[in-house]
This record gives sequence, structure tokens and C-alpha cells, in this order.
Amino acid sequence: MAELSRNRIAWNYTDDEGSTWRVAAMKAMTDQAKLGGSASNAGVKEKPSHIRMRRATVSNSAGHSRVVPVYEVSAAITVAGETINCNRGLDSEAYTSNGGFIPEFRPRRNVTKQTA
Repeated sequence: MAELSRNRIAWNYTDDEGSTWRVAAMKAMTDQAKLGGSASNAGVKEKPSHIRMRRATVSNSAGHSRVVPVYEVSAAITVAGETINCNRGLDSEAYTSNGGFIPEFRPRRNVTKQTA
């Protein structure tokens, strides 16, 4: 498949508390109607930086995985087996949802080892 356009648009993100915020989203991804949300405008406030958007993990047939934003809890991509096209290199491929999503406020852990 051809590479998806990287053009960005204003999009609505609904947080876990039900507030709606304006974010920048890749139009080619939102056009697939799998991530939830809706077109936004200047009247909607920008998402504060302390809110981490929820994400879903998707993977392709070669076993490569990535995360995609989930703009609403009820988005189709949260269902296991749902597919979405994503860019990989200079091409796009079909990726399949693993089901569920990574929540906004999950604890952050340091995954590197440090020595004194």
C-alpha cells in the first residue's frame, strides 16, 4: 500500500473524566473511523500536557507493533481483531488490535538499570 498522508487536523479527545480537549491528529488515521473522536474547532481547549492520552497496541503480520491514540473509550480499535492501516517506513500496512487500551494514568516505571 502507499504511505498514508501525514497531514494533521484538529481532533477531539475525551478524557477519562468526560472532558473534551482539542489535539492534533493524523487525518489519514482519523478518516478510518477506528480511533473515536470527532473534528474539533478553536472553541475547544487544547489538551493539558499532564494528561497522557490513552493508547492501543496494534501489530502487523510480521510481528511489528506500535501504539495508536484512542480518542474515546468506546473506539472500535479497542476490540481485539479490529484492523487499521498505519505507516511503516515509506509504506502503509494493516495492523490488528490486541484488544483493550493503555489507560491515561498508568504508573510510570523506569525500565533501565542504573548503577550507583
